Amino acid sequence: MARPTCAIDDTSGCLNNTATSTFTTTTSPADADGSGNSLNATDLTGTAGWQSGKTVTIDGATITLPEFGTGAYDNMLASGQTVTLPDSGVVNTGAAVVFLAFATGAPVTNATGTITYAKNNCLDPNGVPSDQSYDLSAVPDWLSGPSSAASITLVHENHSDNTQTSPKSGPKVYAISVPLTCPGSVISSVSLPQLTNGVQADRPALHILGLGVRPTTATGSGSSARHWVGTWASVQDTGKVQSSDGSTAAVDSQTLRIPAHVSIGTDSGSGVRVHLSNAMGATPVTFDAASVALQDTTAAGATAAAAPATLTFDGSPSVTIPAGGDATSDPVTLTVEQQATVLVSLQVRGMAPAIPGHSVARTPVWVSDHADRTSDTDATHYTQTTYTGLPYLSGIDVTTSTSNPAGSLVLYGDQSVNGGTASADGRHHLSDAITDALADDPHGDASVRYGVLNAGADSNSLLPQITSSTSPFGVLNPLDRDVLTQGNVRTVLVSTGATDLLNCTGNAYTCATEVEDGLASLDIRLSGYSTDDSQLSINQQPVTQNSDITVYLATIAPFTAAHPGTATQEAAREEVNTYLLDNYPGQIIDFAAAVSTDGNATSSTVKAADLSDGNPSAAYYADLAGRYVDDIDAGALIYPPN
Repeated sequence: MARPTCAIDDTSGCLNNTATSTFTTTTSPADADGSGNSLNATDLTGTAGWQSGKTVTIDGATITLPEFGTGAYDNMLASGQTVTLPDSGVVNTGAAVVFLAFATGAPVTNATGTITYAKNNCLDPNGVPSDQSYDLSAVPDWLSGPSSAASITLVHENHSDNTQTSPKSGPKVYAISVPLTCPGSVISSVSLPQLTNGVQADRPALHILGLGVRPTTATGSGSSARHWVGTWASVQDTGKVQSSDGSTAAVDSQTLRIPAHVSIGTDSGSGVRVHLSNAMGATPVTFDAASVALQDTTAAGATAAAAPATLTFDGSPSVTIPAGGDATSDPVTLTVEQQATVLVSLQVRGMAPAIPGHSVARTPVWVSDHADRTSDTDATHYTQTTYTGLPYLSGIDVTTSTSNPAGSLVLYGDQSVNGGTASADGRHHLSDAITDALADDPHGDASVRYGVLNAGADSNSLLPQITSSTSPFGVLNPLDRDVLTQGNVRTVLVSTGATDLLNCTGNAYTCATEVEDGLASLDIRLSGYSTDDSQLSINQQPVTQNSDITVYLATIAPFTAAHPGTATQEAAREEVNTYLLDNYPGQIIDFAAAVSTDGNATSSTVKAADLSDGNPSAAYYADLAGRYVDDIDAGALIYPPN
């Protein structure tokens, strides 16, 4: 019997379950889990702004949504359906396929499917077409799954007896990305996993609302061909940016002016684009205007060096981003030198009682009076806020040439990357320190050779679930959103595990093993992705031999007086570092040795010169950056991003 087939932008032919309902006295029939429970459609379409039948951009992929709450089928229970990608009208080439999904009954593991490439695309080294298997290795349950990984968390759950509850954990929908083994090749279809075409209570079922392809970083053609590369990034890790007095920051029809200290500069094409995010927001946000400018190097602050360039989004000066979504501006022409500070201005429509973004930014933010000040050059109408976080802005890309594109290095980790105790000028995170170290490297040419992106978040556990899959597997947030959506990622430096050790209450062996396994899993997941700028070809057709993303693992620095560990936790830290040094030769950057008193990975204290009131200082991050550059120069690592 033939499996159902549908198009990626019209999945009606593949829908086979009703998982959303409209709550009234006669709730529309729906059953997501075999017990008559369902998502509340109003939470999706009203509160979150996910419009029925329209598109939403999640983690860089544009996904067409079904109609919600009508009583008709509104999702694909994964049962082997084939989703085709038309030749035009949709994104059919890219770096990853993103599934918008959730499980019911229990988490779904090792759900496998196939990605089929178009004729003469994705050839093996012998010139034979090579389809790709994939594995959605861990799709969380809609109720018990982690909120930290969800694209959206809803408030209500509807029930077949016309009642409604508000579960503490909230029904959730997740974005899971699958790396393409042949980025840039044309995809003809995606076959969904074959699990079940019906729901039963307490039996795992995989619901897919839609899927999309995340584009590669290539842009233009012929002599105007360029590659986008990330030059600055900020992790989205809070739905409520705070003010210094502990209150929730808010904005009311005002313009935010946000500085970003970039790493790499533009090439001769002088192209810049800006990424905005509402990933952690609970409601939609509309920006009626946006702009980008260089900061005046003399006046500094909110003063621009020249009239800001207006940003547009698909040609429109305004953009609405639903909860969980993101948006990328159209390119503008702006010459940006390496290590410059760029000012991004956002006019927010109406009252936003809570502002999502990055929680601990150590960066000043300015806000205007109740007017659109995005085009202002001077800072007359701006006042510095007391925000401790950074709202809405998630990334900035610049263009580099196709013939010699620069890649980016993503720093993924905890407070060791974020720089939450460094100077509050937005220029002393680890990414800034590495950028400065590259420019000052005596073995270099004073240039910053690649983008350096900060994907650090204070006090977060970033270690994923363990997987034994041998197929390219799905990656959940925050890893996908914070790392793999960044512009032209070639290398990832992972520096995390300290928070996990400080939270562990077991014995040293157990604590160490959990962190070791998590770091190993991160290495596997990240290296499963390919770069999208170095394809080989046969007869001008892409083949499957792209370079995998290079992964470096950092040893865990000694605990500090501000965050002291127990003797057991310290023993576990030393065990983890020994494990890393013994098992990952050529991949290790010894951050612990860079800042420890004795200059080795098992020394238990941080040298006094790197501390200020018991916390890491700017000197601490400079020492970490120096260690990275020294290892690159010494050739101890596999290869730098360029």
